[in-house]
Amino acid sequence: MPGLVSDATRIWELNIYWPVGSQCAVWDPKSKGVDVWECLRAHTAYQGSGPPNPRYWRYVTRR
Repeated sequence: MPGLVSDATRIWELNIYWPVGSQCAVWDPKSKGVDVWECLRAHTAYQGSGPPNPRYWRYVTRR
């Protein structure tokens, strides 16, 4: 369900298919936290398509 953050949120990776509404987690070394992003457009990840690319991702929260 969009808007909820699961303990099992997948880490963003290349060559993975991301459907609309799926979430990914990205480590932020500056804040030493994990940012959670929601997919806006279905795609197979390639270099440059990961968060924070606004074409594909919307920021949700930090954990």
